[in-house]
Amino acid sequence: MKTTVLKNNFSKALSVVERITGKNLTLPILENALISADENTLKLETTDLEVGINYWISAKITEKGKITIPVKPLSSFVSLINEEKIDIETKNNTLTLKGESYKTQIKGLDAKDFPIIPEIADDVWVELETEIFSKAVMQVIDFCALTQTRLELSGIYFYFEKNEAKMVSTDSFRLAERTVPLTATSNNFEPQSFILPKSAARELINIFSQKTDKLKLYLSPNQIMAEQKFPDTNRPQVRLVTRLIEGDYPNYQEVIPKRQKTRIKVKKEIFLNQIKKASLFSGRSNEVRLEIKPEKSKLVITAQNVDLGETQSIVNVGASGEEVKIAFNCKFLLEGINQIADQELLLELNGSEGPGLIKPASDSSFLYVLMPIKSN
Repeated sequence: MKTTVLKNNFSKALSVVERITGKNLTLPILENALISADENTLKLETTDLEVGINYWISAKITEKGKITIPVKPLSSFVSLINEEKIDIETKNNTLTLKGESYKTQIKGLDAKDFPIIPEIADDVWVELETEIFSKAVMQVIDFCALTQTRLELSGIYFYFEKNEAKMVSTDSFRLAERTVPLTATSNNFEPQSFILPKSAARELINIFSQKTDKLKLYLSPNQIMAEQKFPDTNRPQVRLVTRLIEGDYPNYQEVIPKRQKTRIKVKKEIFLNQIKKASLFSGRSNEVRLEIKPEKSKLVITAQNVDLGETQSIVNVGASGEEVKIAFNCKFLLEGINQIADQELLLELNGSEGPGLIKPASDSSFLYVLMPIKSN
C-alpha cells in the first residue's frame, strides 16, 4: 500500500473507529483497525463482533493494499502530527508514516485474519434527517433498564411505519417515547420493529450527531446498518453495523395513560428549579410530593428529610380537573423534565396512584410516563 491522505481527515476517521476497540485477550486483532487502500479512498474498519464501523476518506492511492494496525496508538500519534499531509506505506505487516520532519513505523498484523464486518441487503430501508434522528435517540437512551434478566428492556425499541418512526425506552419505573418523521422508505417497506442495544445507540449518537443531511437505516431480522454518504455522491462515507437484541418488547402502549383526571400547564424552567430545590431535602427515598389545587391554580411542592429538615414551594399554574396529591422520585422527575425542549410542559395525572404523563405543551412528538411512589 502507498497512499497520501490529509492529516485532519485521517485523524477524524481514526477517532471514530477507535471507539469500539479495546483490550481483548482472546482476539488481540480486535484492538486493530483494518486499513485498506482501493481506488481513490482509504477505508478504516473496526469491530468488537457486536458492532462494526466502516469509515471512508478520500486519498491519493499510488498502490493498493491492506493491513491491520493497533488503532489507539495510531490515532494518538496521528493527532499529534502538525503537517497537513501524511504519506503512508506498508511492507511486511508494518505501517510507515512519513512527513517532512518525521518517519514512524508501527507493527501490525496480517489483514486476512481480521473478522469480516457483514453487509446487509439494501432492499429494505428507511431514511431520516440525521440531526432529528440523533436528537431523538438522545432523548430516550437514558431510560433503558440496567438489567441482564430482561434484555429486551436494556435497549431502545424502534417501530417503523410508512411515514414515521417511534423510539421507546423503559426501565419499568418510567417510559419515554419519541416520534420522528421518515423522509423516505424502500418500495417494499412494511411496518416493522427491532430492539437496538444501548451501546450501539451510543455509537450512533457519537458518529452521526454532528452530521447533517440524511441517514439511511438498512433493516434485517438480526442486524441493522446505518449509513451516510459523501455529500452529493452515492458513495458511503460511514457505516455502522450492529446486532440487535432478540426478544419481544412489551406492549408499552398499555402503560401510557389514555385519560387524565388532573392537568396542569407550567413553565419548564420554573418547575425544574422548584423540583431541584425540593430534591435537596428528598433524602434517600428521593421522594418529592406534589399537591395540585385546580380551583386556586396552584401547585404545591414539598419534600422532607428527617435529618435535614423540609421545604415547600408554591407555583402558579394553569390547572384543570380534580385536586390531587401524588409523590414521585425526584431524580426520575428531573430527568424527564430535562428532555422537554419547549418552554412550557403539561403534567397529566389520573389520581394519586396512577402514572403521570409529562409532555411538551406545543409538541406531541415526545412523552414521558413516570410511575408514582405509592404511599404506605
